[in-house]
Amino acid sequence: MRRWFLAGALIVSVAPTAFAGGLHARIEGPKSDGSTYTARTYGLQPGDALEPWALAEGFIDGKRRSVLIKVEPTGEPGVYTFTRTWPEEGRWMIRYCLGHPPAPATVVELRADGSVVSNKLYYKTDGAKECHKALWPKGMKPEDGC
Repeated sequence: MRRWFLAGALIVSVAPTAFAGGLHARIEGPKSDGSTYTARTYGLQPGDALEPWALAEGFIDGKRRSVLIKVEPTGEPGVYTFTRTWPEEGRWMIRYCLGHPPAPATVVELRADGSVVSNKLYYKTDGAKECHKALWPKGMKPEDGC
C-alpha cells in the first residue's frame, strides 16, 4: 500500500510540469550591445518544424506603428536571435509567433530602454489584439482615433 501512495504522490507532483505550457517561446534581452534579443523555444519535440516571425508593435506621436523583425536561427534547435529595428522613441511591444496562426504567440512588454518587462503566452491568438489594447493611452478608446 505504501508503494502505491508514493507512486501516486510522484505522479501528482510531476503531472503539472508535464502538462503545463506546451510549445511556447520566451524572449530575453537585449544583450550587452543593447539591441540583440534571444528567443528560446520550450516544449520543442524532435521533428517539430518552426517558422518563427516577429513584429514590433508601437505607439509614437499618437500613431500606431508596426515594424517587421527579421528572426535568425542560431544553430541551436529552437533558439533564434533578432536585432532591434524599431525606433527608440515611443512605447513598444514585441509579438513573436512560432509559425502561422494558430501557432503559440508570445507578447513581450518592453521598457523605454528596450529591456524586457514580461513575456505573456497566448495559444488562440497571434497577439495582435493584446498588443493593440495594451498600447492605447489610458483614458483613450481605440475608436477615438489617433
